[in-house]
Amino acid sequence: MTADTIAQFLTDDHRACDGQLAAVEAHVQQKRWAEAAAAWTTFEQALRCHFAREEQVLFPAFEQTTGQRGGPTTVMRMEHEQMRALLGPLGTAVRGQQARAFLDAAESLLLLIQQHNMKEEQILYPMCDRFLADGAGMRQKLAALRPDQG
Repeated sequence: MTADTIAQFLTDDHRACDGQLAAVEAHVQQKRWAEAAAAWTTFEQALRCHFAREEQVLFPAFEQTTGQRGGPTTVMRMEHEQMRALLGPLGTAVRGQQARAFLDAAESLLLLIQQHNMKEEQILYPMCDRFLADGAGMRQKLAALRPDQG
C-alpha cells in the first residue's frame, strides 16, 4: 500500500477494515459459517492491527511532538476500547452461528467505527500530517505493523 500522506495511508486502512467487516456480514446473512469465520478472523486481525498502528506508533509520535497528552489521542484510545469490547461478542456469535446476535452487535460496531473514523480522518490525521515532519518515515513505521501482529 502506498499513500502520499499519513492521512491517506490510515484512511486506506479504514476502508480495508470496512470492506472486511462488510464481507463478514454478507457471509453471516447468507449463513455461510465457514466463510464467515475465516472473514471474521481477517477482519479482527486487521482492526486490531489498525489500532496498534495508531496506539503504538502514531499517537505516541503525535503526543511527543505536540505535547498534547490529554487531547484527541485520549478520545481515540477510549473509542478503540469501546470497539474492542464488541469484538468478543461478535466472535462468539460467528463461532456459535448466531446470525441475529452477530448482526445486532455488528450494527453497533459499525456505528462506532463510522463516528470514530470521521473524527480521525477530518481532525486527527490532518493534524498528524501537519505536525509530524517525517511523514514518509511515519508511514513506513505504520506499514511495518502487519495484521497478524496487531
